[in-house]
Amino acid sequence: MSDMLASFKRDGFCVAKGLLGLEDVRKVTEGLLGVIRAQLAHLGVAEQPADLFQAFKLLHASDIERYKRVVSALWRHESVFSLTIHPSIVGFLREKFNWRDYFVPGGQVALIMSDDLKIPNGYFGLIPHQDFPSVQGSLDGVVIWIPLTDVDVSNFPMEVIPGSHVKGLLPMIDRGASTWEVPASEYTEADFQPVCVQRGDVVFMSMFTVHRSSTSGVPGSFRLAVSTRLDNACEPTFVERAYPTAYQRSVHREQYHPGFPERQQVERIFKP
Repeated sequence: MSDMLASFKRDGFCVAKGLLGLEDVRKVTEGLLGVIRAQLAHLGVAEQPADLFQAFKLLHASDIERYKRVVSALWRHESVFSLTIHPSIVGFLREKFNWRDYFVPGGQVALIMSDDLKIPNGYFGLIPHQDFPSVQGSLDGVVIWIPLTDVDVSNFPMEVIPGSHVKGLLPMIDRGASTWEVPASEYTEADFQPVCVQRGDVVFMSMFTVHRSSTSGVPGSFRLAVSTRLDNACEPTFVERAYPTAYQRSVHREQYHPGFPERQQVERIFKP
């Protein structure tokens, strides 16, 4: 058994230091910066943001409703998906965890934390929870958590309870909107440990490990991470259950913008 797998089995998570190259991370932040710059140009914002944090703040200040729609779409950007199944990550699972095959159940996420980017009555960090109820795949499935900024105790680290995974599926409080909370009777505040990581590191975490987002950050701090979940295709109960996933694929049939597109708009796209 590899040291990484032993650590994962003991603690419910492990950190692969420097598994990704900084260029791999930069490609994602540059890709997302291009997306935000396009939105700012559409809004007629003359200021050119120098970095992604500034770009987020400009869009947030210019049009909060558009900001909400855009950041909720970032998980679908090609660079995010490609990074979460990067060959180095898949190779790590094969070499260190002895995985031979895997499923991607769905649920890539872009996780943004900053006091400057709070959404009124909206998301600001995740409450204590386990990921298994939102996936329901292989028992040894992993959460892949990738920081796109350096993360320490000063800028909203993910906090985990080491060893909590061995308790299996814990009681949950249904908070609605697909959110389940592990009740406070199952832990103490002292149980949580911040996961401090740098760009290039990758966190591998059990679906059963209790974790949350710290809501503490120094003024002006910014934390950006992306995550996904992977299921071990060879885990016996997953095979027996015919590879289930809690994620459902559906199509929104009602048109978001009635009357769009007009014929002329389509013709312009395909005009020689």
